[in-house]
Amino acid sequence: MIYLDNAATTRMYDEVIDIEKDFEKKFFANPSALHSFGMDVENKVKEARQIIASYINSNENEIYFTKGATESNNIIINSIASEKNTAITTKLEHSSVIDAFDNSSFKEVKLISNDNQGFIDFDSLENLIDKDTKLVSIIYVQNEIGCIQDIRKISDIIKRKNKDILFHIDATQALGKISCDVKKLGVDAMSFSSHKVHGPKGIGGLYVKDSFKIKIKPVLFGGRQEIFSSGTTNAPAIYSFAKALELSNKKEDFSYIRDLNTYLREIIENTISDIHVNSPYENSSPYILNIAFKNIKSEVLLHMLEGDDIFVASGSACSKGNNSRILSALNLDEKYMDGAIRFSFSHDISKKDLDFVVEKLNQYVEEIRKVF
Repeated sequence: MIYLDNAATTRMYDEVIDIEKDFEKKFFANPSALHSFGMDVENKVKEARQIIASYINSNENEIYFTKGATESNNIIINSIASEKNTAITTKLEHSSVIDAFDNSSFKEVKLISNDNQGFIDFDSLENLIDKDTKLVSIIYVQNEIGCIQDIRKISDIIKRKNKDILFHIDATQALGKISCDVKKLGVDAMSFSSHKVHGPKGIGGLYVKDSFKIKIKPVLFGGRQEIFSSGTTNAPAIYSFAKALELSNKKEDFSYIRDLNTYLREIIENTISDIHVNSPYENSSPYILNIAFKNIKSEVLLHMLEGDDIFVASGSACSKGNNSRILSALNLDEKYMDGAIRFSFSHDISKKDLDFVVEKLNQYVEEIRKVF
């Protein structure tokens, strides 16, 4: 199997599978319990919080565990939403952000302009900020095309206008891959997920700068285990998530992934005609490569590749094969719109794997074009 859909989810590290299994056997007590067994589990959760805080250069008490980045995004957006407030975001956000804004009570949600590679217009951002702006939420690494926004510059623009505006980023595709130092980035809140960094599914996190904590409201009420999202603490997943992130420092080779990305990009460019590379050449995550093939149906190509145990994506996992609003936001030529494929990499992939992928791509793109 050649799995090139790691932006949708990753395979858990073998070591993390063993860690979680062992934890379930030995540390199954409720960490909220007052007895010593429960306190042992609570200490494991504390250790996990310390690992993640250290990784993103935050304080331990600024880390909250959630069910994933979707919940984290919703917590931030719904906390600031008010008929008196305005918010600013982009057309390039993950659906969990777009849908949360669509269903929020903000007086107005303004969209920053972007270029055809997905990078936001800084003048547009600055001009949109007004006295009612209380939240700016921007995706750090775009999940379909991989462009990396200049978060520090964006933060400087926002804080120069009004230091009390909450600046939130969705770092789902960034954590474990590029720097997520919250102090250097200048962010007030950051969402992230475990299953994008070879950890378990159903667990994620939210960083909230201590000075902004008072603005955040819970989405679930009950035991107040994580303050903003009540429920019995999923200690095995939390601990395994932290260990996966810790392992990513040793296992993830940025230069190797960059080499794979460049290798696949160049072979496709040299062997297949009428393509458009949607992922920028610079300031782009090496883990994501999005290429559109003229006059084909990406879903057809996806299923043909699946027959050879090659797994890719057409758009993001959340788009379910629908036309990508992200590519529409890039003003991609209509003749390429239906033919976009996202390849997303991991350390498990080799150049030999990619040679086979390109061989099949050449074969199937030609076959599809004869039909369409």
